[in-house]
Amino acid sequence: MFRSAWSGGDAEEIADMERMWTDMMKQASMEAGTLGGLEGEPGAPWGAGLQQQQLQSPLEAPYELTKDNPYAASRSAFEDGMRLFGEGRLGEATMAFHAVVEADPAHADAWHMLGIVHQENDEDKKAILCLERAVENDAYHLDALLALGVSYVNELNQEAALRMLKTWIVNNPAFSGLQVKEDAYSDGSLMDEVMNLMLQAAKYAPANTDVAEVLGVLYNVSRDYMSAVQEFKRAIGAKPDSWTLWNRLGATYANGHLGPEAVPCYLRALELRPAYARALLNLGISYSNSGDYSAAIKAYLDALRSSPDALHVYGYIRIALTAMNRFDLVPLADRSDLEGLRRAFGV
Repeated sequence: MFRSAWSGGDAEEIADMERMWTDMMKQASMEAGTLGGLEGEPGAPWGAGLQQQQLQSPLEAPYELTKDNPYAASRSAFEDGMRLFGEGRLGEATMAFHAVVEADPAHADAWHMLGIVHQENDEDKKAILCLERAVENDAYHLDALLALGVSYVNELNQEAALRMLKTWIVNNPAFSGLQVKEDAYSDGSLMDEVMNLMLQAAKYAPANTDVAEVLGVLYNVSRDYMSAVQEFKRAIGAKPDSWTLWNRLGATYANGHLGPEAVPCYLRALELRPAYARALLNLGISYSNSGDYSAAIKAYLDALRSSPDALHVYGYIRIALTAMNRFDLVPLADRSDLEGLRRAFGV
């Protein structure tokens, strides 16, 4: 439906526009949403530690720590970071957690929180670096294992995601002794093993919201979106103020091609966490899929205001601008001109 933007041109012009469209599609996925709060394994090799304010990782190097950090001398940097995170001041929280891991590279909780901050900012590659470090330092850090599985899902690394989720349940003392029970329908796949264990856990502890959350992730991976919806609704019933769960529910609706149902979930997540970049991006994608490109771009710009380093969002903006025939504004997206785009759209 987007090709109407350049219909009527000559063959060479149309070919040029189609090549541009292909390039843009490579830069910005047209998936309906990311679970984000829904793409390595624990113990992955790391570099020689904190050198020149950087940490090396096989996934993305370097991970940079804040220079001239105002929290470097704080004796309560972790507590400061948790308070700032609770207040939604993620940039300052990041600096506080950076101060913690610079002073103590083995501080698994601080690495975990850095991963969560990056997830909220729709920066899964950075989240993976931090969450892997958390698990490297504490193989039984259940929250980090679950969050790592979610980020691998968003980075489309299904096998790594499943391994993390399996590690989560195997290392969870609440489900000690659970073993895969093969039946006539077992196929020996990793997905089958993890689902088998999680369904047992759900029967053993039906009120455990973490189990509902993991099942929601697994059903998304297997594209059983309606089952995933039910699991996230169950988790939300116990945690109605969890903005991440509302975002995941919305993304699940969107992934199941139920965009109208997704939007209220994103809006609820944003009521709870107004600067939640991941929900803002997902909201923009839903608006774009429904043809409301102006609203989509405003949501994308809000996401970038919350998370300026989420440069992939400009790819979504390019797609929306093309669909609106606003080729005059595409160069602003090409050079990541946030202020220029905000002026153009009056936000």
